[in-house]
Amino acid sequence: MDIKTQVPATYQGTQKRLRSPTFVLRVGLPFSERRALLIVGDTLLINAAVLAAMWLWAWVGTPLFSPDFVRSRWQWFPFLTIAWWVLAWLSDLYDVPTAAHRLGVARRIGVVVVGLVVCYLVVYFVSPRNALPRLFILFFSAVALVGTVLWRWTYATLFRLPLLGRRVLIVGAGWAGRTLAQAILRQGPANYQLIGFVDDDPQKRGATIAGLPVLGGSEDLVASVSRYGVDEVVVAITHHLRGELFQALMDCQAMKIHVARMPDLYEQLTRRVPVEHISENWILDALNGSSTLGYLEQAARRLLDLSFGLVGLLGLGVVLPFVALAIRLNDRGPLFYTQVRSGQGGKPFRVIKFRTMCPDAEEEGHPRWAEENDARVTGVGRFLRKVRLDELPQVINVLRGEMSIVGPRPERPEFIVALEKQIPFYRTRLVVKPGLTGWAQIHYEYGNSVQDQLVKLQYDLYYIRHRSIWLDLYVIFWTIGVVLRGGGM
Repeated sequence: MDIKTQVPATYQGTQKRLRSPTFVLRVGLPFSERRALLIVGDTLLINAAVLAAMWLWAWVGTPLFSPDFVRSRWQWFPFLTIAWWVLAWLSDLYDVPTAAHRLGVARRIGVVVVGLVVCYLVVYFVSPRNALPRLFILFFSAVALVGTVLWRWTYATLFRLPLLGRRVLIVGAGWAGRTLAQAILRQGPANYQLIGFVDDDPQKRGATIAGLPVLGGSEDLVASVSRYGVDEVVVAITHHLRGELFQALMDCQAMKIHVARMPDLYEQLTRRVPVEHISENWILDALNGSSTLGYLEQAARRLLDLSFGLVGLLGLGVVLPFVALAIRLNDRGPLFYTQVRSGQGGKPFRVIKFRTMCPDAEEEGHPRWAEENDARVTGVGRFLRKVRLDELPQVINVLRGEMSIVGPRPERPEFIVALEKQIPFYRTRLVVKPGLTGWAQIHYEYGNSVQDQLVKLQYDLYYIRHRSIWLDLYVIFWTIGVVLRGGGM
């Protein structure tokens, strides 16, 4: 039996080298150590850029470059380093899968440098005259841009080498194992190098699944790990582990081989939870504590909601006359549109939005999903959706406490009843308040099918599992970018 899926040609070319026994010294760093390497490398480059900028500044000016010259301006080292860390984190430069793509990294570094310059200019124009140097920040920006791009390209190139690749063996060649393999293949060899599968199904032994060989069963696991120099074994089996397989995994642990679960690695690679391949116990364990935050975090989250909600209310007051005039001239219908949505725990509330559809959009009385190029959307409504201004009145729901600034998209009760029959764990998204924006909204376009809702749930569960004030700030930052690009529907 030969089960095949399309595999990148470059990856197929490396597989011949990977499947042969290896006896050379290899360094397969896990993601945590690669992230630490990226942070350390950036820190050294930024501090070197500060020093180089000071030297250039002194060279074109009158001061003499000396240890005293540097010591008197020491504050620029920690200030620019911390600013770089924050903007680089917001730009995903410390996300290991993202760091493997050279062109994308160069673009993100450019965004960080521009962000630093913009922040500096804002501070410069509100500071006393000649309080801040001008040439220094220009020299720093140029050196930091060139230096970090070269360093990150070197990193991305080196970690494509087999010597530094992290070799993975998947236990289980079923649906879950194939899903994980395809996710790894899409990332490319810079992150993980797949060796193959181990599976106890006699019909799968010797087969090619997702472009990878099935090397044997449980009894062959330890031997395959040793023979192919495997760094990580991933368990992609949803049922209970048999005694022989469990013992083989424990033997791998004793050999200092990292043993991971399929949902955890899939989540690390895609920032989504594979809801089709998890159990109720995994959900309870993963979301433990996410719905019962501590008092301090609850207070901080509410303060964040109130702060951004008040800012949004001011913005609503500014745009309201213009939007009202445009809607009035377009079709003379009502300005606002309210609709029942499900809040935390399924509690219903009325969401407030600028009306973007014709008044009789659901005159037949049956709820309908919005569609791409929906004929019910008015001309003004299409623009409002494009720049996401139609969502702005929801700041009133945020101030009322019915919604948060960040959370899953509020959904209609009728759709939830239908979707929870088709998508596993769909109702789990109701353990937190819905949001004006969210993790799914910045990563996935508006969906109007069950498959789209499944993908969005994967993103929602990732957010619920990892939610924090810092993650909320990250989502808000990226939402601003989506609005500026006109990335709405």
